[in-house]
Amino acid sequence: MLPPGPPRLPLIGNLHQAPTELPWVAYQKWIKQYGPMVSAQFGGNTVIFIGDATIARALLDKRGDIYSDRPRMVMAGENLTKGMHLLLRPYNDRYKLHQRLDAPVLSPRASRTYYPLQDLESKQLLFDFLSTNNFKRVYERYAASLVYSLAYGIRLPTGNEWMLEHAHEVQDNFTYAGRVGTWIVDALPVLNYLPMSLAPWKRTAEKFYQIEKALHLDNMQTALASKSWNWTKEFTKSKEGVQMSQVELAYNVGILADAGLDTTAVQMRMFTLAALAYPDFIPKAQKELDSVVGLSRLPTLDDEPNLPYISAIVKESLRWRCIVPGGVPHATLAADEYMGYHIPKGATIVWLCWAMALDETSFDRPLEFLPERWLQTPEDGKDRFVNFFGYGRRLCTGRHIARNSLFLLIARILWGFNIRHATDEDGEPKEVNDMDMTSGFLSTPVPFEAVFESRSLHHRQIIESNWHNAEKDVDAVMDSIKDKQISIGLKVRA
Repeated sequence: MLPPGPPRLPLIGNLHQAPTELPWVAYQKWIKQYGPMVSAQFGGNTVIFIGDATIARALLDKRGDIYSDRPRMVMAGENLTKGMHLLLRPYNDRYKLHQRLDAPVLSPRASRTYYPLQDLESKQLLFDFLSTNNFKRVYERYAASLVYSLAYGIRLPTGNEWMLEHAHEVQDNFTYAGRVGTWIVDALPVLNYLPMSLAPWKRTAEKFYQIEKALHLDNMQTALASKSWNWTKEFTKSKEGVQMSQVELAYNVGILADAGLDTTAVQMRMFTLAALAYPDFIPKAQKELDSVVGLSRLPTLDDEPNLPYISAIVKESLRWRCIVPGGVPHATLAADEYMGYHIPKGATIVWLCWAMALDETSFDRPLEFLPERWLQTPEDGKDRFVNFFGYGRRLCTGRHIARNSLFLLIARILWGFNIRHATDEDGEPKEVNDMDMTSGFLSTPVPFEAVFESRSLHHRQIIESNWHNAEKDVDAVMDSIKDKQISIGLKVRA
């Protein structure tokens, strides 16, 4: 017996009930109505929604040998990216080869060595905020420059660089190709056997593929010609990398770079939204920062053990409004039984980040931004939702770098700035709606405004001094990272 769910119609199942706008909100209602596991039938595809962290961990973490596959996406996964997008790859030996390739540069120890680059990019971020309130652009430049420096040895000091513009075009194309309900071939995969002359989606996919392939290959050649160490050079020297074609290896690095472009930037926009909607946490954070860090220097990653409230803000930012509220779907490699329910082979498993993060039995007042909740132990011992970066063998590989960036950015922004509402022409604050989100795979706040004011002239001077004195030569920074990795015993090939 499948888990309970909404009534189905013949042939189409629940397709008529599949929402197109904010689908995770509708699915959360199903969870509340039918229970923590809900089944639905979308055409020939059985979908199991999980709205409870304990169940998600029991299946996706502890039974990873069954729950680590991905649903088939004909347009995005097969036609557009030719099966080379790591996020969509089936869980097989080729996927594991890519995991082994990426693991050394994304491990917790390796991720910690990237601090000099995060230090540089965050110093520019603070300096940029002295002259602009365009936080979306400032966050995006930070995230892009960080990941492009690591992947290719390319700094992006302006955010207007051509490769960044092309990267956003590639991401827009992928989002378009992955839209549910857009492509008939995703509902009827047999149509993919048609020749391109009779399959317009194939022509679209081929056009997108050529654009993406050219970007990844161009970036790869730039990386190999650079003076300093970078991920591309490291991968080409690895035993896993030599088993891949040039295009496959270029895609591997390119997908890592693409993954870092938006995620950290969007998460920081969520933090900024919280600072306007629930500003009471800001003076508490600044009091901790002033006590631990003082007024003469910027916070660093080494301060993290002594800044528990800042760490709590990071966790609450990740929980409060999930940037991937519908989770990244898994698929089953074999049939399974759990809690008396049958879960078919090939079923799509959706862990509803939105439902887990806003579970009222796990979190008091879950819609509110309350960092204090992470400084307390739940009285009932309930398994809290903490898997912000996914589950099991499909965990976000860049999570350690992302966490370090979020901590450093939040600590430094709150150290140096007050964040307040923008005002209209009458001087009235422009209010924000903290529930107003977009409906894409990566959900972002709808555009809003904020003002970043330095806390004092002294804070401004410290920010200016740190930026002016920073080492801005990316080759020197990247080689210092390589030297650090060697000094702590990490294996460096390039």
